[in-house]
Amino acid sequence: MVVGAPLTNKCFGHFSFLYIDIIHINQEEKLLILKKKRINKLSCLSWVEKGQKIIIALYDAVRFKEKLVELGFSMELKDGEKILPNIINPATARNAEKFYVLDRTQPKEKYYQTLWWTRHEWAGRGETREVSDFVDIPRERFLRIEYSPYSVELTLKYDEEGNLLVVTEPIEFCDRNEKLLINTINIFLMGFGECEILTDNFEKLVPIQVIRLNWEVLPQGEYPWEQVQKDLEKISEHKGKTARKMLLDKCEYINSFHPDFRAYGKSGFSGYVIFGFKSQNMYVLESVYTNNATYVLGTEWENLSKLSKAEILNAELQDARLIHNDKWKQDIDALLGGIEYGKESACYTT
Repeated sequence: MVVGAPLTNKCFGHFSFLYIDIIHINQEEKLLILKKKRINKLSCLSWVEKGQKIIIALYDAVRFKEKLVELGFSMELKDGEKILPNIINPATARNAEKFYVLDRTQPKEKYYQTLWWTRHEWAGRGETREVSDFVDIPRERFLRIEYSPYSVELTLKYDEEGNLLVVTEPIEFCDRNEKLLINTINIFLMGFGECEILTDNFEKLVPIQVIRLNWEVLPQGEYPWEQVQKDLEKISEHKGKTARKMLLDKCEYINSFHPDFRAYGKSGFSGYVIFGFKSQNMYVLESVYTNNATYVLGTEWENLSKLSKAEILNAELQDARLIHNDKWKQDIDALLGGIEYGKESACYTT
């Protein structure tokens, strides 16, 4: 390994990296090492040509084993492990979940916030009783522009010398991917404080076998609701009472149609639950996140398990998208009601 001379600060404008070197490996492989808390622009990659593919990587990643496990990798750190990183900072949040940007130039909009509300009401004869139910509270907010998650996955790869790397898939360096690249670099910088930008020899970074860790598939068979409920309570333990109650109620209703497949999301899919009806090639996706919907996908599990978060949330790949509203149970009845009787089920897209 031959290390070139440090580049001058003027090459990188206002960026104040701890150090930025161009490193040549076997006189063929070029990479740029960034050490910084985060970036806001891609000025540091001005040397990369438009249309060129790059990989963002972390070398000698075993130094950060605790952080890797927190992101969702196993304790064994096996070659080929692939995850959507768990949400541990703003960059991983934008990578794993939908996010919004406020448009303050427009008038505020009215919306309803659903809350699980416990109150006391009169029961007669001077007595009261405690009642809990969902209520919709009218509020105002600035117009929100919704963006899909970037859904960049990370893979573990050991090189020929046994050094552990964390790598992304190749990403095209272009204007269209500017925000995606900034956020992906920040996943590394916020998590590890450094990253490398690779521009060639990508074939050395392809694992022999990919081990996907985004889903925990339960053994096949009938599961009583009490057992499923305990799992869901653990999955949603860090959420508010409204989100927990909505997840439990909706999953209990879906579970009443006797699915023959269940999977719980891990890492960046944490908080998601899949109920499968394999004879119909139908998988129902529910989540602990409020202001969401129930997604229905008609495909084999082998294909579904390989989809990115953005692909699953993409309306073009969904057979149905059932909004969480007063008609939700009616829509689920229409969708799943025929399964018990061997009938074809209807799909409603909203």
